[in-house]
Amino acid sequence: MIAARAGLSPDERAAASLAIASRLESLPAWSGARTVALYAPLGAEVDTAGLALRAISDGKRVVWPRLAPSGKAMEFAACAAADLVAGPARAFEPPPSAPSVPAGEIDLVAVPGVAFDARGGRLGRGRGHYDASLARLRPGAFRVGLAFESQVVPSVPAEPHDERLDAIVTEARVLVATDGPG
Repeated sequence: MIAARAGLSPDERAAASLAIASRLESLPAWSGARTVALYAPLGAEVDTAGLALRAISDGKRVVWPRLAPSGKAMEFAACAAADLVAGPARAFEPPPSAPSVPAGEIDLVAVPGVAFDARGGRLGRGRGHYDASLARLRPGAFRVGLAFESQVVPSVPAEPHDERLDAIVTEARVLVATDGPG
């Protein structure tokens, strides 16, 4: 899946990322969100730069994940995208000086992944940081996976600690998570 995603040309990734952003921005959960958690893409993940700009122009607070000094759960901090720094896991994250934002204040969190299914299942990089972080969100916070259509599969393996998403947004569609088989 990572190789297939990386096989997209930079122009294809950019166009698909813009289409994904447009679909996400059309959702009521985006409209109603005051604080949105985005991520800086690692490798060929869906780019969130356009979403960050749109969120700021809409008056939303943008927060980014960073590895916490202890535990698996990430913390979220507010800063400009231009202020992100390289973190210990190769991902760009807020600098230590960026103020932390309680997980309970996040209305919508965008999540990257390797593969997704229609039940809201997500296959990440295997470290469990996002699952632990999603578990700390307030009830009702919208959890959305951002993916290229090629990343949607019939079913992803699930373990007891895996957190489900509310929706998956691709360049082609919005998949609202179901309880049934993928």
